[in-house]
Amino acid sequence: MKKGLLFIALALVSLLGSAQVYEEGGINANLGIGLGLAYGAGDATLPPLSVAVDYGLTPNISLGGYVGYAGAKEELLDYTWKYNYTIIGVRGAYHLDRSDDLDLYGGVMLAYVVGSVKFESDNEALEAFVVEPTVGGVGFSAFVGGRYMFSEKIGAFGELGYGISWLTVGLTTKF
Repeated sequence: MKKGLLFIALALVSLLGSAQVYEEGGINANLGIGLGLAYGAGDATLPPLSVAVDYGLTPNISLGGYVGYAGAKEELLDYTWKYNYTIIGVRGAYHLDRSDDLDLYGGVMLAYVVGSVKFESDNEALEAFVVEPTVGGVGFSAFVGGRYMFSEKIGAFGELGYGISWLTVGLTTKF
């Protein structure tokens, strides 16, 4: 039954047609969910989320922006640490020669990381001795990724690299 549904879904997707994913003057936007936190410790309270937009400057080079957010919580004995991270960055990518519906790329990002750390405890004596650190600063990262278009405007993407998470997957759209 599952194989039959998968076959039907793939057949419908193939009927939608395809279009060139990346092109000079084009805009691509990714909406992703991360698998694995790149910042902080503990368990994710909200999965890492990101939005990236790239503008095709040349046939192979794009420039764009990136915003990502992640939250985590670490519970120990009688206290808890809560972490929130936001990344705002500018990124550039080199796009390899591609087929009409596949775009493979790699790039770098310069970003500013805004973080907050909160300590919570029922033990007032312990709270008096804990100083909540400030977190943040300029960061540099590299990434590799790919986009596959299911139709002229909608597709899927995946990126591996140091952003809000180590691996990000999601939907991509072309404007």
